[in-house]
Amino acid sequence: MPLFSGTGLTPSLKGVVTNVIALKAGQVEIIQPAGWYMVSPGLYTGIQQYDPITGIWRSIGGSGNQAGVEYIYSDGVNYRLANQNGCVVGAVLTNVGSGYTSAPTVTASAGGAIFKAIVGGAVSQTVTVTNAGANYTYAPIVQISAPPAGGVQATGFCTLSGGAVASVTIVDQGAGYASAPTITFVNDPREGLNGTTVGYNAAATTTLTGSGTITALLCLDHGTPIAYTAGSATSIPTLSFSGGGGSSAAATAIMNWSVVGLQSASYANGTSGITGAQAWATGIDQPTSANSTVLNVAVQAGLVKTRQCSLSAAISAGTLPAYSAWVVRDGGIYTGTPLLIIGMDQVTTPGAQVAALATMGYFASDTSYLTQL
Repeated sequence: MPLFSGTGLTPSLKGVVTNVIALKAGQVEIIQPAGWYMVSPGLYTGIQQYDPITGIWRSIGGSGNQAGVEYIYSDGVNYRLANQNGCVVGAVLTNVGSGYTSAPTVTASAGGAIFKAIVGGAVSQTVTVTNAGANYTYAPIVQISAPPAGGVQATGFCTLSGGAVASVTIVDQGAGYASAPTITFVNDPREGLNGTTVGYNAAATTTLTGSGTITALLCLDHGTPIAYTAGSATSIPTLSFSGGGGSSAAATAIMNWSVVGLQSASYANGTSGITGAQAWATGIDQPTSANSTVLNVAVQAGLVKTRQCSLSAAISAGTLPAYSAWVVRDGGIYTGTPLLIIGMDQVTTPGAQVAALATMGYFASDTSYLTQL
């Protein structure tokens, strides 16, 4: 990796106009020209890589936005910074429907996110082990061949019994396969080292399922951020299905949004027993549960690197302030709407706890820094 070093030697822009990228909510920027970069994403901006199989952009990098500096090699086309704050970024299928002969049109009630539904072509959860193999010390890696472009990759893992493959568990059933994929067992690289045995000959086959149902729903474009009103709830947009010859498909949008305040009159569980001068609030993400008919975790989770929010407020005369008086230190990143738990620096009533409802929305802009190495 090319680097810079030495007293008085600083990195140049190397022909790039600027090393500071400000993105308003909903905007993206390709990381170009090609080369090695040191990237410090903004608080609400993430690094994404284009997935040529599904056609969606996937989050990469650290455990959370602004988790630190990331080193990446961009080809100048398939890597980008994305401020998706306030936008729809995916969907969880809650009902796969039935009778679909073609892909239905999926419309979001707000934000204009563009979706692609896939009908059929999922790998069955039942995999037949045709040859258990022998001598395996470690369970081999299960590789399932990719579907045509525009589909979803199936994934799985296997378990051993007595050095042989006993079963294969499908984690992602995939979508859009035209024929049953091949399953390949790749030895764990530790096989044969330190006196261990080397496994061989495991084989398995599978079939397709999901005909006439929606097997995956992909967000190709996150659209624009959802407008919100201070002190109100700001609901997750609804997704509607039309056409395709089938019925009953349903899904819940996955958001990338933040806490921008509290809903008016949202305190719950009472506010008695409060003393002290300071209160704070945070909340845990509450993702939507997917329908178990078709499992596709990879495109229904992990699209957002979540982070808890941090709010604070001053306590006056033993009373929590109005919702508008809370200061958002960090809006966090959520896929749904969290219930905020409020803590105080002192309470006179043991076990006193106050909850509040969050106003969800987005922050106007975010700044990231890039250095081409």
